[in-house]
Amino acid sequence: MRCRAFTLIELLVVVSIIALLIAILLPAVGSARRSAQRTACLSNIRQLEVAHWAYMTDNKGQMIGTSHGDSWIDVLRDQYDPMLLMRSPLDTSPHFVGGTPVSGAYRQTSYSINLYLSEDGVKHGLADATGELDDVRHADATIHSAIAVFEGSNAVLDHFHPQLWNHANPDLPPVFAAGEIQTNAHGGEVGEASAKSAYGFLDGHAEVLPFNETYTSVGDNHYNPAVAK
Repeated sequence: MRCRAFTLIELLVVVSIIALLIAILLPAVGSARRSAQRTACLSNIRQLEVAHWAYMTDNKGQMIGTSHGDSWIDVLRDQYDPMLLMRSPLDTSPHFVGGTPVSGAYRQTSYSINLYLSEDGVKHGLADATGELDDVRHADATIHSAIAVFEGSNAVLDHFHPQLWNHANPDLPPVFAAGEIQTNAHGGEVGEASAKSAYGFLDGHAEVLPFNETYTSVGDNHYNPAVAK
């Protein structure tokens, strides 16, 4: 009895079908992976805010500091949450240990806090800055943390400066902000007002938002505790 083997044409057809199926499935797999990374990043920043809330509870409403004093990075991780995940799965920065330092310093975390919400901001004469929770009228509307810009001189800082983003041209605040925080970490184009990223709020919750929903002007934004609402 003769055994029928595959012909070359039949084999090529099978290979073509397999290749087509792979081409169809790969984008879906990549999209699912990206979605999982975004979810993990948002969870990280939420956990950071939970740890910060624990710190404020233990310190009568005083907020955590920055590298201008005692940085929040070691305090929150070492004293409040040793499992705190300091690096976002979305973070592609080349400045972590093992990569390229910036002025001799390495990136320690993917996340950065708002200088308005720190005693260090008060000490540096930043108008409307506060280091006390009781001074903030709308903690649920005031952004405390964001994803630090992946590359450049600001990539190794543990805080950002929203007071420097204002400009009469409404197209420029998103560009200025993108020099300090990764406004498109969750989607969109860097420097665009519609770019999306994760933000942690002073009341402990976190959201993914387009930049133009966090900042419109110096008098209408969610960074300055005096105007956030």
